[in-house]
Amino acid sequence: MVGLQEQNFVWKIIELHDKYVAYVAEYFQGHTLFHKALDEAFEVFCNKGVSGSSSAELLATFCDNILKKGGSEKLSDEAIEDTLEKVVRLLAYISDKDLFAEFYRKKLARRLLFDKSANDEHERSILTKLKQQCGGQFTSKI
Repeated sequence: MVGLQEQNFVWKIIELHDKYVAYVAEYFQGHTLFHKALDEAFEVFCNKGVSGSSSAELLATFCDNILKKGGSEKLSDEAIEDTLEKVVRLLAYISDKDLFAEFYRKKLARRLLFDKSANDEHERSILTKLKQQCGGQFTSKI
């Protein structure tokens, strides 16, 4: 079970990633060597488990909390889209994407079966983003 502390952890990773991407762009003129170093660092960091949960589970649960009713009431539609984009970008660093897909698929099924999804457009949007990032075969499993 992933709690509030783990959800805050994912928010902090998103903020950290944004911060360092901006640093590379501003101070290193977006040099590819620095982007590569940043990518490698995040790949190592994002594949560590937290509180007994894998990063794949944390990201899937984070998405679930944003996409279900009551989960993102404080966020505008634009902010939700932006956050989902950032989550998919973080997914690129996760080595076990199939595990993410499995957790996400189960949580998506629950949202749809129990009418817990806040917005069908956001559901379609993240699937499109996942398809662009990971390919059609990846999303066909979901």
